[in-house]
Amino acid sequence: MIAMVKQIAASILFFSAYYVILTRARRTSVKVFLLGLIAAVLKLSEGLTTENISHVVDFNTIGLLLGMMIIVSVLKSTGFFQMASVYAVRLGKGDIKRTVSLLVLFIAVLSAFLDNVTTLLIFAPILFLVSDAAEVDPSKVLVLGVIASNVGGMATMIGDPPNIVIGNASGLSFVSFIVHLAPMAFLMLLILLRMLSRVVSVDQSSEAGLKRLASTNPREAITDKKLLLKIATIFAATVFAFAFHDVLEVDIAFIALLGAALSLIVANKSFEDVAKEVEWDTLFFFMGLFSLTHVMHELGLLSKFASLISMIHSRTLLLVVLVWLSAVMSSLLSAVPTTVVLVPVVKYLIELGYSPHLWWAIALGVGLGSNLTPIGAAVNIVGISLLKKFTGKSVSFGEFFHTSFAWVLTGLTIASLYVIVMAFVGW
Repeated sequence: MIAMVKQIAASILFFSAYYVILTRARRTSVKVFLLGLIAAVLKLSEGLTTENISHVVDFNTIGLLLGMMIIVSVLKSTGFFQMASVYAVRLGKGDIKRTVSLLVLFIAVLSAFLDNVTTLLIFAPILFLVSDAAEVDPSKVLVLGVIASNVGGMATMIGDPPNIVIGNASGLSFVSFIVHLAPMAFLMLLILLRMLSRVVSVDQSSEAGLKRLASTNPREAITDKKLLLKIATIFAATVFAFAFHDVLEVDIAFIALLGAALSLIVANKSFEDVAKEVEWDTLFFFMGLFSLTHVMHELGLLSKFASLISMIHSRTLLLVVLVWLSAVMSSLLSAVPTTVVLVPVVKYLIELGYSPHLWWAIALGVGLGSNLTPIGAAVNIVGISLLKKFTGKSVSFGEFFHTSFAWVLTGLTIASLYVIVMAFVGW
């Protein structure tokens, strides 16, 4: 009887959290974190204690995000991003489509090595500067930037929070993520660049505005050249260490936090100085969600969900179902909550003897499906909030969906075939 009461209480809290996420309620992160605390206070799980918190909350994910946010904050203070916007326009030779294409490419590549929220925080000001100079709709350019960030993050284990969660849960290596997911990410990036021509319009005023921006001296934007070189070196060394964290036998969270601490010392800054640049809402949102999912897992509710999926006896069909199921769930419930729910399900299925390729199925499904709606991923929500903050404009659910639908549908179809081929050849 007590077990049933706990299951009912946990389900109420869990689905309340998803209701908050789905309705985009105010202070979503605070409410989700509060629901996680309520689960702990009600003692719905014996493991949800302060002594056991490291087994509940994935601090490897939290630490990585926090460390990279701090490094980016210090890098931002040097004027690096203003300089980068001028260079991007110059490389684009005053052509808006070429300039946006380059920015999309840069965002995708950088998102493969930074979490995509951090990458968008870096490039959003550049996207808005270019949009303003070219007098084009910044909301359309932003959606392209968001999709590029998600698809780039899909290529590596550290590129976006879902992959970080999958990597930590599966034990798959950094290199394995690149080998299996980067080819698909590259293909989807090429398709995205082809899509750009129908999203961004061109006229003479656009070219004139870009040429004015290109005529400025990019070096004048740098406020501290020596600091820029030092922080850029720390950043490069941090990313290099990520690639060899298995060999070094050091968690990526410690590597990111080490880079953050060195950056603060070199820049003569304190944690308080960069506190406003850290996305605290994102970090506490994750902690609340991890707690709620842990309770659902401990009470056996996620195992029941996994049992339903395991009724699909065809292993090929199961791969395809997981690709599309994770895509639909992430588009409606957001990428990280979907991943946190599906990870224990996939673990259960693999313990039953199913192929480890299920990990790649959910990674691709979440990575692509999260681009379908404005709430599909944390970077989508952050991007829209930045658009509102800097330009006063917004993107409706319908506009976002209309822009990305054909691209996502194409990607999911290709991903379904891709995972089947991987499983068939044993790759």
